[in-house]
Amino acid sequence: MELWYIQDYINEYKMGLKVKETIFQGKTRFQEITILDTYLYGRVLLLDGIAQLSEKDEFMYHEMLVHVPMFSHPNPEKVLIIGGGDGGASREVLKHPVKEVTLVDIDEGVIEVCQRYFSQLGRWDDPRLTVLIEDACQYISSTSEVFDVIIMDSTDPLPHGVAEPLFSPEFFEQAFHHLSPQGIMVSQMEPPFFDVDRVKKLWEGFNVFPIVKLYWGLVPTYPGGIWSYVIASKSQDPRRQERVPDFPTRYYSPAIHQAAFVLPSFLEEMLENQKRDEENFS
Repeated sequence: MELWYIQDYINEYKMGLKVKETIFQGKTRFQEITILDTYLYGRVLLLDGIAQLSEKDEFMYHEMLVHVPMFSHPNPEKVLIIGGGDGGASREVLKHPVKEVTLVDIDEGVIEVCQRYFSQLGRWDDPRLTVLIEDACQYISSTSEVFDVIIMDSTDPLPHGVAEPLFSPEFFEQAFHHLSPQGIMVSQMEPPFFDVDRVKKLWEGFNVFPIVKLYWGLVPTYPGGIWSYVIASKSQDPRRQERVPDFPTRYYSPAIHQAAFVLPSFLEEMLENQKRDEENFS
């Protein structure tokens, strides 16, 4: 009998992958972890039944999440990663000549499972990396550290989910105060075609920043195959690339950096309407 993984994203849309076998299934204090071996995408990590990454295309997501903000900053030395327990985001950050990388994840179980079953993802032994197992909201409210780049690589902000508090205006305001004068913050968002309302809501949370932009990239594992990211800055225009890669990449490039900010007309219109609504409300 064939085994399939089916993800219900919305009532009218499902995506499926043919599965060879379930490699791991377990539960932490916060969520259920499943690892599937699939025919098309290799190993796939699920958290509470939702696909987080696959071996086949995780580089697309992680390179766009990390290298767009990192290359938009002239000299990023200290980086904070919120979530990122699979190790992919820190792997990409550590390709840059940074001095310190702090990864804060609430669920140690995710890190342990990914170190075992996705060993190629992380660079956990890099001395520049510090891993803290704690609530990112508590960390950001109590730390005195100031960062050049903050990268949010958490799970989706589902109602009552473990990541929901990370997408509140209060959290973004606290993060703003822990950024250096040229500081940049980035967050993964949602598929812009299916969930425009959620994209708009997340966009609102970044109002504390004077510069906010939306960009996008391809991630076939995710619903619709297109994923959006919001990037915010105190002073840097993220569309301007301050440096160029001196290491190989598989998806990101200077041309992709520029192209990622070119949005379809419906997204441009959505953001313009959002700005007008905010101006009228204020």
